[in-house]
Amino acid sequence: MSQLTLHSKLNKLVDIERPEGIELATLTRYDIPALASLYLAAYDHRFTAEDLLEAVEEMRMAFNGEFGKPLDNSFVGAWLNGKLVGAILLTVTSPWEDLPDDTPIITDLMVDPAHRGQGIATALVGEIALRVKKAGYDSISLRVDLHEAAPAAQLYTSLGFIENEA
Repeated sequence: MSQLTLHSKLNKLVDIERPEGIELATLTRYDIPALASLYLAAYDHRFTAEDLLEAVEEMRMAFNGEFGKPLDNSFVGAWLNGKLVGAILLTVTSPWEDLPDDTPIITDLMVDPAHRGQGIATALVGEIALRVKKAGYDSISLRVDLHEAAPAAQLYTSLGFIENEA
């Protein structure tokens, strides 16, 4: 099975530092076009929307809670010189039927390929962990495809995420 569910206590994640020059801010519906463009750049088209119009619709669906209920501030963008270069989307209900709804779930973590390896994904995980902790939760989960997203799986394990225990 290439799908792996990982879990982490928030205390391990809240003290992550931000890269120099990166501004982290809550994403709003006004950011959907930039988020859709980032989504297309960050992911292989085999697994996502085929074009910008479809990507915009998927991001609208995310904001509408169709992939799980978001908190008011649980979609966060990383901005560099006014350009969205990374984003993390988290819901407090699972978009997958086989996962319980008792732990917030990172549904997407995307970084523009030109800006990978600069600590942006790590900073986004740290920021969302801080926000979720302030909302009263003590852990977060995510699902990663080991075959298609091996670098992402390595990032998550380096941050202390472990395999979900049944």
